Amino acid sequence: MTTSAVLLRTSALLMAAGLGLAACSSDDKSQPETTDTELSGPPAPETTPEETALAQTLESDFEVTTVETLHDQWPDIVAMSSALSNTDEPDQCQEAGASQYNLILDAEPANVRASFTEDALVDEQATGETLTVFYANDEASADQLQQAHEDTDTACITEDDSEVDHEESSDEIDGQSVEIHTWQIVVSGQLTGRVVDVVGEDIYVRYASAYPPQVMIDEVDDDVADFNEEATDRAVTAFEDAAAAQ
Repeated sequence: MTTSAVLLRTSALLMAAGLGLAACSSDDKSQPETTDTELSGPPAPETTPEETALAQTLESDFEVTTVETLHDQWPDIVAMSSALSNTDEPDQCQEAGASQYNLILDAEPANVRASFTEDALVDEQATGETLTVFYANDEASADQLQQAHEDTDTACITEDDSEVDHEESSDEIDGQSVEIHTWQIVVSGQLTGRVVDVVGEDIYVRYASAYPPQVMIDEVDDDVADFNEEATDRAVTAFEDAAAAQ
């Protein structure tokens, strides 16, 4: 199974997910046993022609380490859904995360996730950056998929000393109207994430950058506007690639 990828979540969700996954594999005999059948979840969907074409294009357009279709990501999604859905007395962060992963499990929107090489990061201070492209379907619209991710972002940072700098604008890509969201997430003075969402009628693209602990926002020497511009360019390119693959 590949490393659990949350695209971008704040440290609160990462901790919740990690604790949930640890509980699933605990050697504590007092924990209820979980069978292989329970862990496997629903069968992984077959890779679509759009995913195959898009994956090949993303590999050629960007410097990436891995490119995964929904089929490739499925074990991680099942594990995250199970961990977050089976948490005793879940907080709103865990509930939002569970809703996001359950939506993907139920709707099975075709998507491709690419992880960038260390040399190709927009922000050199980041621990990693990912680009995920979703194709909407009858069970999950592009707006629904974006809203599910946004709900998780905001639900996980309710502390008094946290903030989300969120801006929204409109544009047109290949004749299609899109909404562009840019995010910067700061918790207790630490930069924990930057995100660009591009939302069209039937395509949703998210570019996400995650950061290690102790990256203090007042010590970051780059300009968030520069990050947003370059990350948006990459997201728009991926949007165009996704439209061409349909």
